[in-house]
Amino acid sequence: MWKWVRRISLGLGVLLLIAVAAVYVASEVIIRRTVRNAVPPIFASTDPAAVTRGAYQARIRGCDGCHTRNLQGEKWLDQAIQGRVWTSNLTQSVRHYSDPELARAIRAGVRADGTALWMMPSESWTTLSDQDTADIIAWLRSHPAAGEPTPRPRFGPLLRLAVVIGKLRPATAMVEDARSAPAIDVGPAFGRGRYLAVTSCAECHGSSLKGAQANGQQTPDLVIASTYSRPEFAKFMRTGVAPDGGKRGWMSEIASEHFGQATDRDLADIHAYLVERAKRTTPE
Repeated sequence: MWKWVRRISLGLGVLLLIAVAAVYVASEVIIRRTVRNAVPPIFASTDPAAVTRGAYQARIRGCDGCHTRNLQGEKWLDQAIQGRVWTSNLTQSVRHYSDPELARAIRAGVRADGTALWMMPSESWTTLSDQDTADIIAWLRSHPAAGEPTPRPRFGPLLRLAVVIGKLRPATAMVEDARSAPAIDVGPAFGRGRYLAVTSCAECHGSSLKGAQANGQQTPDLVIASTYSRPEFAKFMRTGVAPDGGKRGWMSEIASEHFGQATDRDLADIHAYLVERAKRTTPE
């Protein structure tokens, strides 16, 4: 009897090793895959005004949220069974990219070597204008190199399994999804507001602004913003305080961090678009 138990155990062990090896190989193929996206002809200005504009554009889009205020990045995960994930030290990494390559990384989720970025929300910025992209790059380049370079992701067994079964997808795949599910266009009069809403809010609320899974929770369809008056919306976005005087969890924190210094015009245009959008869409 014990002989059969040992044989069965050995057989199961061999099958487990084969499964682990298969997951490793399959995930490695996906991780190492290169793409042929053309680099856009976008070049940053050295004009201080461009740096100032870029600082504002980066703030309302949360660049210094993930990469920290000093842009030196931070550790998100470091566990043997899952893997290691750091946000990049941008003061170091931008030195290894040309301006067009940086623009591609921001808008298409592609590294300078042609492989895909991971956990980079490029799907939020795939429609970012050439001018805003160039200004953000100018701002990034204005920071002197500081700190230590952060490591690239290390995919442990659980992250590799997530890659193989599609639970964890590269930024390039997320960009394609965003392009196929755009936010509703309600006309040229609201075009600027739509652009700002998509490139500032899609990271959490999805490219269609209908809500998405973000930070472990379901975010709402932004039709909810239409229930706020313009002054209420502006106050909420700048301070995180809702009209009833309460907070709205993670959204309140994000709002005040990203939009604390947002201009009246930007907030008014976003609100106008979201109100008009609510008239023409049904929440899911």
